[in-house]
Amino acid sequence: MKKRAFVRYSKQGKIVPGSLILTAGSYPNGPSTWKEVSADLCCLIPQDYTSCLAFQGIPQDQGEGGFIYGFSLDTYNIPGKNLSGTIYWAPGQEEHFNLPANGDTYDFIHQFDSLAPHTVYLCVNNPAIIQDFELGFGPGDTVSVNNAQVFSKVDEWDSDDMNIYSLDLSNMKGLSQLYHCCSILTHINITGSVGLIDVDLPSNALTEASVDHVLITLDNNGLSNGLVDLSGGTNAIPSATGLAAITSLLGKGWAVIVNS
Repeated sequence: MKKRAFVRYSKQGKIVPGSLILTAGSYPNGPSTWKEVSADLCCLIPQDYTSCLAFQGIPQDQGEGGFIYGFSLDTYNIPGKNLSGTIYWAPGQEEHFNLPANGDTYDFIHQFDSLAPHTVYLCVNNPAIIQDFELGFGPGDTVSVNNAQVFSKVDEWDSDDMNIYSLDLSNMKGLSQLYHCCSILTHINITGSVGLIDVDLPSNALTEASVDHVLITLDNNGLSNGLVDLSGGTNAIPSATGLAAITSLLGKGWAVIVNS
């Protein structure tokens, strides 16, 4: 089924940072707040790719140089295996790759001119080969990430300093380290990501519900001797439920840092 893309607009008529949503239906808030933008998944991406992560950048004016955007992939060291796929930077601007899975880091970078908003698709044939994913180049100005679950075997996710409003990293069972600092991150979902042992989300804008969700989820996962940092920025103070989860985590040997 073809996906549709929507972005939310502020009262001033500007796109709300990180608000891109991909859906098979219509967005319930209606056309007054949300506007549909191009997300031609059916025709842009060949049908032989089943694992595609989508992310969107909305640049500020960077002058004649446009803006630079990219990411890094670290592979597991699996002799005889390759990481292959295609990056769809823009219609007609494709980058194919076939790289040995030898534990190396591979950087991908692309310079746009004035495309805003712009959606990039990273499609791979064998996502289980990806160990670490870092989204960290470019101006750090508004990114929306969709379908991260295709990289469920990723051990480390790093999107520090990228302005993501909402981040869904649910059911990423291989994920043990999560880093996202210093942005407008307000909502996060880590349900089912049962291996998380190092969660650094400082200096964001997490709501009380999101702060509680992180603490309760980590506690329910049952792991010991981890670290969670939800301090700084405008991250909310935990509720009584979140504080109870902190007490339980401390009993499991966790280091917990929150605002108070």
